[in-house]
Amino acid sequence: MDKQFLPEIIHGETVTLKKHQVELADKMYRYVVEDRQRLARFLPWPDFIATVHDEVDFINNCSEEWQKYATFSFGIFRNSDSEYMGNLSAFGINWKNCSCELGYWILGKFEGQGHISSAVRLLEATLFGMGFNRIVIRCDPKNLRSASVPKRLHYVFEGVQREVSFRNDGFHDLSVYSKLKSDYP
Repeated sequence: MDKQFLPEIIHGETVTLKKHQVELADKMYRYVVEDRQRLARFLPWPDFIATVHDEVDFINNCSEEWQKYATFSFGIFRNSDSEYMGNLSAFGINWKNCSCELGYWILGKFEGQGHISSAVRLLEATLFGMGFNRIVIRCDPKNLRSASVPKRLHYVFEGVQREVSFRNDGFHDLSVYSKLKSDYP
């Protein structure tokens, strides 16, 4: 599969994915500060976001990775009011093997409303349509809400990678889920 860019905006029925823009840095920073404790339970990066400039650096890095065909990071926006709710990225892209991993987070006040599932569905449709064969989602087995997303979307549970992720208080396991293009409707 030849390297190719994803669309910078992907419209869905209830959510829209938009490539990160620096103008979003302030809101992204405020959301991370607002929800830092909840996010840091399962993610390694929230404690490293100390200023809005850290988010600007993150967004600039996302743009650099986009230009290298290495990572495609999006903000998740609710269609009803264009509200920014969180992020979704395709990363760990292996163009030769047509595979990638998805990672996501959403602000707590938007959790449990189906927005992440809708966003993942939208991005996986785009990726499979481009020729990707395999999509992986990894998450902490204790993060029941995050793990419910691949289960709900019919990803296959492949197993647990033992102590593969270091964050905050030590090493943690990650559950591995995958979906193949042949699994896709």
